[in-house]
Amino acid sequence: MRRPTTIAMIVLSIISICLFSSSLAFSPSCTHVHSIRIHNQKSYYRSRYAAITNDDADAVVNGVVSTMQLKNDEDSSTYDFTKEEIADISKLSSDLNKLKNLRPAEPSSDFSAPTALISAGSSYTRLWTYATWSQHADPPHIRYLRHVLRWPLSTSARKILPAVCISASYSLIMSFILTLPIGNVYMDEYVRIKFQLGSMTKGASAAMAALSAPLALLLTLRANASLGRLTESRQLFGRLILRGRNLASVLATYVAPTDPSAALLATRYLSIYGWSIKALVRNESLESQKEVYATMLREKEADWLISQNIKPTLAIILRLRQLLAKVSMKSENPNYFVPHSSIEQAIDDLDAVSGGCERLLSSPIPPTYSRHLSRIMVMYLALLPIALVGSGVPTFGSAIASALVSYVIIGVDEIGMELENPFPLLPLQQLCSALQNVVGEQILLLRG
Repeated sequence: MRRPTTIAMIVLSIISICLFSSSLAFSPSCTHVHSIRIHNQKSYYRSRYAAITNDDADAVVNGVVSTMQLKNDEDSSTYDFTKEEIADISKLSSDLNKLKNLRPAEPSSDFSAPTALISAGSSYTRLWTYATWSQHADPPHIRYLRHVLRWPLSTSARKILPAVCISASYSLIMSFILTLPIGNVYMDEYVRIKFQLGSMTKGASAAMAALSAPLALLLTLRANASLGRLTESRQLFGRLILRGRNLASVLATYVAPTDPSAALLATRYLSIYGWSIKALVRNESLESQKEVYATMLREKEADWLISQNIKPTLAIILRLRQLLAKVSMKSENPNYFVPHSSIEQAIDDLDAVSGGCERLLSSPIPPTYSRHLSRIMVMYLALLPIALVGSGVPTFGSAIASALVSYVIIGVDEIGMELENPFPLLPLQQLCSALQNVVGEQILLLRG
């Protein structure tokens, strides 16, 4: 009865050695520690099982080590690509360079970016560098001076200027009417008119005081909601680049050695995925996309992508899954392994990025909120000159004060409106080029 129990424990110990040896074999720096552990295992066998001799213990442990070393030698072998496969990789590199020339990573080359939103100075429409941050964080007196000098170039200021002029003109007219001298009227009529004007200005002042807090709250909530949408859209494109790079790395590591053609074709589709999302959120024409497809895909693949009745982003995801399924069929080979779940998870994340962009594009902040805020702003600005006259502000002073107040209020509202649809503000030209570059860099490492 002792013999079967001893054999079972020996088998369990061998399994533990295999697991431990496999973990050590991947780190060359652990050779000394590995030798010490082997010596300890031999001592363990000698002391634990009296029926095992020293020679038997050495044979068991050495056999396991030899098996693991043979496995590691097989795993460390590299795949040698044929001349045709190397030519395909070089062709991919050439096509990626053509795409770089077709879609340069410069904000000025973004034909779908609204020029009215691109500022002359620092802007969210381009990726920032260390130099941009250094200039942006200048001392206050330099920063304020630069912002004031560039005031005429401000895209937001030019956009709200007509509304500010209308508000100032209205204030000038109302102030002039309310301060007109009253002549050729009886004393009682004069007193009645002045009393009515005084009551109106006091009522306007009270109404403005009541509207100030709700207006500030609504403007703040609107700006925060819009900024949240901008932040989420930027995170989506950052996630797109990260998951695209990871997927390209997995394709180069696991798929290319077994099916290079499938890996290269998947890389081509992956490199244009960002441009397809950009076309979706910017409403770019199909003709502009055909240039990208013709550059990176063979004619048959490009025609297939264009002929699909679904969005190009969904068609690309479908094609990537088809290629993954094709490669996974080879998993029957015991020497072949593809982390199917890892690749599928990366494709799911790419699909989720496209879905998130579509959600932001199709679901704005409820328009009822914007309409209600606009009406409160109109009431506030309409009462402003009346309250100013009641405070004793002269006619032209009232117009200047109204212009300044309307510039601040309308400016904050307009900033929230611009941020609500984040995609015209994002540096999509540079972000899509970044995805294309990192994908190409991963797969082109196969050339050695």
